[in-house]
Amino acid sequence: MCGKVGLRMNTNKTKVMRNKFASQSPVNVTLNNVTTCIEEVNEYVYLGRLLNHNNELEPELHRRRRAAWAAFNNIKNTTDALSCPRIRAQLFDSIVLPALTYGSEVWTFTQALSERVRVTHAALERRLVGISLSEQRQRNLHREDIRAQSEVRDPLLVIKKKKLGWAGHIMRRNDGRWTRLVQEWYPIGEKRPVGRPRMRWSDSLKEEISLFDGNHLKTHWSTIAKDRMAWKAVIRDHIR
Repeated sequence: MCGKVGLRMNTNKTKVMRNKFASQSPVNVTLNNVTTCIEEVNEYVYLGRLLNHNNELEPELHRRRRAAWAAFNNIKNTTDALSCPRIRAQLFDSIVLPALTYGSEVWTFTQALSERVRVTHAALERRLVGISLSEQRQRNLHREDIRAQSEVRDPLLVIKKKKLGWAGHIMRRNDGRWTRLVQEWYPIGEKRPVGRPRMRWSDSLKEEISLFDGNHLKTHWSTIAKDRMAWKAVIRDHIR
């Protein structure tokens, strides 16, 4: 197919990743009468994000934490020299925070994973204002006290805003892209595996955004998201 559209496949860089439902037979590619077996991998980086066949977020969060610390170390001398907390916070939010939350609009967030992001950001905040963890405990400072000194944005609110923005964007698509189709797709004639189902990307939206009449679902979040003005009102209500 690559040859038909004028593309040339680099068999050294091309990899195959599949889950347990895909065919397990090897993938062979023939180019210039030479057949090459494509290497099978369990994870790869695509558009700056680490993907794996189990759809686990922990490895990607580890990469985000390292990227945030690397970004902070690059501006540490500058932030130490700044005397204005507002300018220092703006520099932090424009360089370090994007490194920590990159791609977060598609994260399937659990309470444990969100706590790890918060802990990493709190450590960066302490370093920004020049307070160690032991000093914070000795002075009996709470997170709100550190936030008042740093004046930086809350990373969990930033992630939530990005997720809500992306959710509204994909639900208003009308061009038949798979990003919207997978949100509206329900398998027919298939049974889910035994055990508690894994948390999905849309589960938190269903719990927080959807309207319920008692225990009965009244309006699904995807229906609200299709109305741009109504969805903007939802974002304003949840991001304060």
